[in-house]
Order: sequence, then structure tokens, then C-alpha cells
Amino acid sequence: MRSLRLIGVIAQAEGVRLRAEARAMAQSARVAAVASLFGLIALGLLHAAAWMWLAEDHGPMAATLVLALADAVLMVLILIAFRPRPNRVAQQATELRQQSIAALRSVSPWQEALGLLGWRSPARFIGGQVAEHVWRRASRKDDDEQTRSGSSRRRR
Repeated sequence: MRSLRLIGVIAQAEGVRLRAEARAMAQSARVAAVASLFGLIALGLLHAAAWMWLAEDHGPMAATLVLALADAVLMVLILIAFRPRPNRVAQQATELRQQSIAALRSVSPWQEALGLLGWRSPARFIGGQVAEHVWRRASRKDDDEQTRSGSSRRRR
């Protein structure tokens, strides 16, 4: 019975971990999509305005280089701001799953099965099986004899 409980705990911990990670990924994807949309629009407008302003004083080549550098800095800032962070719930669920697997490995399936049947040792279990087999066989013989004696009485 303990093995079944441990397997249940493992499954529940894995479910909690997967749901927590899925929620975190979905939230990250939503934030990234919204930020990307606004970022692209703003960046396009800023590029146009900045390029025109810089091109007047420094020429088109310098304006393009300055804007490329600014884009690289913005890219780094965005990547730093939205880097993945460890999920505490997912970590705890993983630890619980690992502990349950370790406990499950320490349990003997044979002893668990005997425990479910109420037997304390394999010898008692095997003895019980033999006794049950003998009992069924004896009961079958009695039934067969009663059936034969009943059918022979009908024939007479």
C-alpha cells in the first residue's frame, strides 16, 4: 500500500511541477509578445526620427552606426530584464518527487503485495495458497459426487 501512495505522491508532485513551469512559460511568452510589439513600433519610429536628425549633422553612415549601437544596447537590456528565474514551486515539487522515488526504491514489491494480503511472510502466503488450492479441489470433488449421485437417482 505504501508503494501506491508513493507513486501517487510522485505523480502529484510531477503534475504540480509541470503546471508551475507551464504557467511561468506562458507568462513569459505573453510579456515578451507585448514588449516586442511595442518595442518594434517604437523602435521603427525612433529609428526614422533619429536617422533623419543624425544624418543632417553627421551623414547617413554615422547615423546608421549610431542607431545600430543603440539597438544592440536595447537588445541587451531586454534580454537581461526577461531572463528566466528559478521557480520555487517547481523546485519543491522536483525535490518531493525525488524523495518519493528514493523511498519507493527502498520498498520491496514482494513485501508490499504480502502486506496488502495481510500476510507477514512468504511462507504463510504460499501455505495459504496451497491450502486454498486443496480446499477448492476437495470442494469440486464433493460437488462432482453430489452431481453424479443426483443424476443416477434420476435415471432409476
